[in-house]
Amino acid sequence: MLEVIHISDTHFGPDRSLEIRGANACDRAVALVGAINALPFEPDFIVHTGDVANDPDPAAYALAAEVLSALKAPVYFATGNHDDVGMMREALTFGPFHPLVPDQDDQLCYQITGGGADACEFFVVDGKVPPEEGPHGFVTKNQSEAVLKAISGTKPVAVFIHYPLTPIGSIWIDRHLLVTNGVEFQNALASRAGGHLRGIFSGHLHRGLQLFRGGVLQSGVSSPACEFTAGPVDDFCDFLPGGPIPFNHITFTPDATMVKSYSLPFLDS
Repeated sequence: MLEVIHISDTHFGPDRSLEIRGANACDRAVALVGAINALPFEPDFIVHTGDVANDPDPAAYALAAEVLSALKAPVYFATGNHDDVGMMREALTFGPFHPLVPDQDDQLCYQITGGGADACEFFVVDGKVPPEEGPHGFVTKNQSEAVLKAISGTKPVAVFIHYPLTPIGSIWIDRHLLVTNGVEFQNALASRAGGHLRGIFSGHLHRGLQLFRGGVLQSGVSSPACEFTAGPVDDFCDFLPGGPIPFNHITFTPDATMVKSYSLPFLDS
């Protein structure tokens, strides 16, 4: 049995004063760390699925490293659309992993090897595209091929990526925020891993997500900074500041994947 904590979209600024829609991003991330450390069990590891920083800035990643280093378990990071891979590598401490693409490809694509992960195959994939292309994601061929090659077909498989892969039933989100080749990537994963594919885990939406499509679980976690609206006919995205502190607790057993969502009040000092 493996216990994994899933967090996302902390949006650190270059100092502790950054507010996003009236909410202090650093204070809320500190509360997130405190809530995880107060759990009555010790996670095997924690995965942050991107947008560590609000803008790519060395000072923002230094602050993220300072705050997140207080977590009592190894931490892994995916690249969000607001992130910079070089700055992440320079500032953040990752748990043990095996890279799946060369560093010069400027992609965070790797297999998690620490925290008892030898019983399962956990992959982190980089879906970032150039900022001028928009906030959607794309899984490049080199990453897809590397992940598929690393899947043994005999162990449970889980994939962590910033962006959801397939439509969620919200017009604006489905048009702007998904992996544009996400259906293709999910189908390839399902074909290679078969019944061992335990789920795709993402952030980016600033909303919780539990979606079962094509026989595959997609699970998303919201942001501690603020939430997005996600109505089925919304043709825009509005912000909902001041919400609770969210994180997901994922338990992997030999025959099940269990996602428990935490939504804790933020006690503003």
